[in-house]
Order: sequence, then structure tokens, then C-alpha cells
Amino acid sequence: MKSYNLFPLLKRIRLLFLDVDGVLTDGGIWVGEKGKEFAKFDVQDGKGIIRAQEEGLIVAFVTAKELEATKRRAETLGVKEVYLGVKDKAQVYETLLQRYGLSNEEIAAVGDDLQDLPPMERAGLAVAVANARPQAKRVAHYITQARGGQGAVRELVELILEARR
Repeated sequence: MKSYNLFPLLKRIRLLFLDVDGVLTDGGIWVGEKGKEFAKFDVQDGKGIIRAQEEGLIVAFVTAKELEATKRRAETLGVKEVYLGVKDKAQVYETLLQRYGLSNEEIAAVGDDLQDLPPMERAGLAVAVANARPQAKRVAHYITQARGGQGAVRELVELILEARR
């Protein structure tokens, strides 16, 4: 990771482009007897997402998996931009950019793995969680201290809100 002055990057953020598995969860998936998959979300991240939205940030969940749990978590938190079963995260990134009239500098893309690289490479603020793959860490402006699914998103939200003060 290169050294950056994060303050100006954080101050411009208007949208959080969040991967789900490995960022909002720890990446683990529980499989029930009948093959139904379950995921565990962090309460601190949830409170951070609610706070971010209260402060005017747009939050998007973007994931390749199609878990009902992700949809329910988004509903609980009031997240309106939810993309499940995504094969091309760059396409969703472009859709959000256009929908909200944003520039790349106004987007924070948070990821942990190879499929997250296209949005991370374009975003004004690329964030990798502490346990991300090395490739994601290499493109990141910031690597969280917290691991995915263990408060990493909350950490980022607090940094953004502090920079806005």
C-alpha cells in the first residue's frame, strides 16, 4: 500500500460501494442440512451503515452471491441499492455513478478479493479490509485495522464522518 493523505479523499465520499462476502461478513458461509446458505453480519458495521445514511451517504451492497440473508440485512438497515448475483461489479459501479451523477472521487469502494478490483481501481477511495487478498491491498488507499465482518465498514464510516467535520 502506498502512503496517502486520506483526509481529502475521505472528505469527498458520497457513496459506499460495499462488497458483501468478506467485507460485511467474515467470508464464511454456513450451509444447512437442506443446502440453504447462511451468513453472519456484524452489528457494529450495521450501526455504521445506518449512521452513514443518516449523514447523507449512499450505501450500496454489491455481491456475486444471491443470499436471502443479504437482502434481509439490507432491508433491516434501510439500504436501497442492493445488487445480488453480480458477475461484473464494474457495470454496477458505472450504473451507480450515472444514477447519482457522481465522479469517481466521490466513491469509496471496499473489497477483499479479485472481483472487487475493478471498482477499487476506479474509486476515489479504495479500501481493503485487513484480511483482504494481497492484490486488493496493493490497490488500496487504505487498509482497515478490522477484518471483514468484524467492524471494518464501521471503521471506514467513522473515518469519513470525522473528515467531514
